[in-house]
Amino acid sequence: MNLIDSYDEGEEIVKAEILTKGQKRLPKTAIVCFKKELIDIVENEKKFQEYSEINVCGDKIKIYGTKIGKEEVILYRTLVGGPATTAMMEEIHARGVENFIFFGSCGELTSDIKKGAFIIPTEAYRDEGTSYHYIPASDFVKVKTAMKLEEIFKKKSIKYELTKTWTTDALYKETINKTKKRIEKGCKVVEMECASIMAVANSRNINVYQFLYSDDTLTGENWDIRTLKDDRSFILKECLKIAIEIVKEI
Repeated sequence: MNLIDSYDEGEEIVKAEILTKGQKRLPKTAIVCFKKELIDIVENEKKFQEYSEINVCGDKIKIYGTKIGKEEVILYRTLVGGPATTAMMEEIHARGVENFIFFGSCGELTSDIKKGAFIIPTEAYRDEGTSYHYIPASDFVKVKTAMKLEEIFKKKSIKYELTKTWTTDALYKETINKTKKRIEKGCKVVEMECASIMAVANSRNINVYQFLYSDDTLTGENWDIRTLKDDRSFILKECLKIAIEIVKEI
């Protein structure tokens, strides 16, 4: 049996709703980040308050809450990679969340994507494993919310780039040959979660909105880590502001 044959419509044995039974119910909307730096900012500025927690591999990750307008919204930091991100997403969804706003960094594959640019992915190339368990095999998974997200960015006068993205499980196996092939498929950026997230969203009928910001670049002969070595507090604050604006519009 190949990975691409992993999709099965049969009933699951392990269910998130069983694991989360009795845990605190959560509001219908969640903002999700990947960087601890943003959580440090949130804790220091006290705009979000501790609301609950989620158990991950024997550790507890805090969930924060605030009100945006009249709506209660939570914020939490997810782990890197499709399997961890979607497992947490499944448990958060089982506790009542219907809308997710994800934001995180991506690497540039083409020189026309500028440093620090905001990216709206339209499709994600499935170079990972999680998505094949949720939806039938294909090269790409569509981001069904991309047009709605683009409308919001236009309404809020936020500059953005639309593109396909390459989702990979193997950060340190992004080879020159693979990169060229992904560019030929229309991908201008690379990251580690979008295909997995969107496959779960499409399978479970969850509303997921994801935008990215460009960080490092793979466009030259050598890897340029660029903003990976910088203080990213400014860009993270901007992402949180955008996420809050998205909450107001969905």
